[in-house]
Amino acid sequence: MSFRRDSLIALTNRIYANYSSLFRPLDRTPRHSLLKVFAAVDAGIYHQLLGDLDFLSMQIFPDTAEGEFLRQHWSAQVPPLHATAASGDVDMTGLAGRLIPAGILFTSSSGERYYNEAASRLDSEGRAVVTIKAQEPGSQANLAPGETLSIVSAIPAGVDSAVTVRGGGISGGADAETDEEYLARVMAWLRNPARYGKPGDFADWAVDSSPEVSSAWEFKNFGPLGALLIQVINGNQHDGVSAVGGLDIVRNYISQHAPPILFTVRSPLLVPMTPSASLPPREDLLANRALAESRMRTWLQVAAKPGAQITAGALRLAAIDGVTITDITVRLGGSTTGIVTTSVLEYPYLKELIWE
Repeated sequence: MSFRRDSLIALTNRIYANYSSLFRPLDRTPRHSLLKVFAAVDAGIYHQLLGDLDFLSMQIFPDTAEGEFLRQHWSAQVPPLHATAASGDVDMTGLAGRLIPAGILFTSSSGERYYNEAASRLDSEGRAVVTIKAQEPGSQANLAPGETLSIVSAIPAGVDSAVTVRGGGISGGADAETDEEYLARVMAWLRNPARYGKPGDFADWAVDSSPEVSSAWEFKNFGPLGALLIQVINGNQHDGVSAVGGLDIVRNYISQHAPPILFTVRSPLLVPMTPSASLPPREDLLANRALAESRMRTWLQVAAKPGAQITAGALRLAAIDGVTITDITVRLGGSTTGIVTTSVLEYPYLKELIWE
């Protein structure tokens, strides 16, 4: 529902139609008294007004406001994060010395389109590294290293139509944040409106810097110079996690807001976990399997971080509720006492739960 004020003419016609339908002035004998007609029509008017007031009262508080009103009210304090376009380098080949003009269009196997902003030239071996950018913003334009693109615009003379994504991949594309994600950032700002570099502020700045950053952590005294390490990831344990490609965006945003201290921004190496599990025979149902896995992922969303230690016993306790699931056997690395230990440069995530 959204607030809308009708014109005076529209309101007049609506009220007149209400009176006419209830009072029926053309009938010989009116079916309703005037007081009942007035009461029914006035009640309808006030019911709509109270509904609009109820809707507007919900927009005052961030946790009940709708997305559009939430952003309008809080954008000055917490700027919304919009979708970003992916970019990266590709290898182009052809005849030595041939010109590669700017504005060439490339397409991937999934139909996403890319273009190069700057002209370049093939070297003496007929090779060139060209930076391309996605036409449309969003995560769907990210590509893994080694994938092949094709030129769909006019192919320059002496240039091969097929290009290959280099080792860094096409990355940095991110979808605009959802209403829930924006609300979480607003609530975080309300709990911590004064940021000046205290513990946790750098992680908050990292999350505010780009829609590609879903979570961030701080670690002191990293490296030989004792810098502050800020680790960032994209995604979550339920939908999947990935490394953040636009680290420069994160780094520049933090530099603009943080005090002048030595820090470094990285995206940790993702460490997949494939535990195995089994339920008691009477509880081994598809619904219970899905419930157990969902509870494990929910717990990991809170507990997993760079430098965390994940145990099979902790995953087991996360799945048990004593009613629907009274017991479960969980193995990490083939053992019920298995442990996955990560450094501050690694992030553990549940890749797949294997049912025995």
